[in-house]
Amino acid sequence: MTYEEALAYLDSLEILGIRPGLDRIGALLARLGDPQAAFPSVLIAGTNGKGSVAADVASIVRQAGHAPGVYTSPHLVRFEERIVVGETPIAPTELATLASRVRAAIASDRLLRNDPPTYFEATTALAFLHFRTRKVPIAVLEVGMGGRHDATNVVTPLACAVTQVALDHTQWLGRTLGEIAYQKAGIFKPGVPVAVSRQDPAALDVIRGEARRVGAPVALTVACEIRPLSGDRAAAGAARDPSAGAERFSDPPVFSMVTPTGGRYPELALSLRGVHQVENAATAVLVAERLAAAGVAGINARTIAAGLRGAVWPGRLELIPGVPDLLLDGAHNPAGCATLAAYLAEHQAGRSVTHVFAAMRNKPAAEMLDILCPLAHKVILTGLPVRRGAPPGTLLRLAAERHSEAAQAPSVEEALRLALDGAPPGALVVISGSLYLVGEVKRILAG
Repeated sequence: MTYEEALAYLDSLEILGIRPGLDRIGALLARLGDPQAAFPSVLIAGTNGKGSVAADVASIVRQAGHAPGVYTSPHLVRFEERIVVGETPIAPTELATLASRVRAAIASDRLLRNDPPTYFEATTALAFLHFRTRKVPIAVLEVGMGGRHDATNVVTPLACAVTQVALDHTQWLGRTLGEIAYQKAGIFKPGVPVAVSRQDPAALDVIRGEARRVGAPVALTVACEIRPLSGDRAAAGAARDPSAGAERFSDPPVFSMVTPTGGRYPELALSLRGVHQVENAATAVLVAERLAAAGVAGINARTIAAGLRGAVWPGRLELIPGVPDLLLDGAHNPAGCATLAAYLAEHQAGRSVTHVFAAMRNKPAAEMLDILCPLAHKVILTGLPVRRGAPPGTLLRLAAERHSEAAQAPSVEEALRLALDGAPPGALVVISGSLYLVGEVKRILAG
């Protein structure tokens, strides 16, 4: 199997859609010798922020002297971004070899032939094979969707995390925060510590209840003392809720932190933009402390600070300087759009904003545009390079109901050209609505 054939094979599984459950992935991994049992891991669930926490934790582990396996989704430009060891994505030749093994394992099992694994399940098995082959000391795993029935939830990790729970994927996970939180809390294991980001009370009640039922000790970021710092390291006021907006963080944020176990971090300077990243970083710090307690060598205040300072997570409030500046953000649900809107209001106020927007069919585009349109001077709607993208005409109708300056572009490339050519001096072009849109723009920019 060649690299191109491997990608085509994995893509062919997309038609199977999303089918939550652990039977198929369990059978497939058993056929492959249970590669997930060959390394310890961290498992991170949540609606928004789980990828950022994974990037933070992986960066901390690297600073501690290890080369972790890192599994995230979706990719932005190339499939190989999903499966990384250290800082090196899986090589095309390795991808082809392991995809061939996955396909052969499926073909050799009657039950799997009749009920084939999904794209995400096959990709997860491939990642575990790669991590076993490369003998990773630890893997950082981002849950795909939900948690309880997600293909990643076959590991018994050293630590778990649950980031912000919000309404998303409601057709699979439930229509209330409590129902969705129950699915996220399905990753909890007896005795495995859990770091939990600040939550809506309805979600937190369920998370705490499931943790008690399972016997998983919980550490809450809300119990941490966090103080924003100015450039000269002076505290900018009392400890605060980073989401409340009572005090201003710099961009990117710099803050001090004291954890419930007594961990003291006098200055944590983030590489990732947005005040919401304070919460994600705090979650990562709590995870790192639990990894250190579990015996992962080299994790201390110095390597934690260095890891947060060096974390990279493209397409999330990613500012690309130019004329005009570009801001790429994968906000793909109302909660993510609210975070983007808060960032624009606090750190990009007064700038003329042209917004390029596209979304998937199953997303509440009207609600997302309700949040984003008031901050834009012009909105350009386009489609996505995937079958599940919402029609641009539908998005244009929704945007025109909310903004007097709405236009449609037949392609992402044309939408980007219209935005760039029409932007006045000092303007900001914002790309959001879907990570697929962000990935396509990054592909165009890279030529």
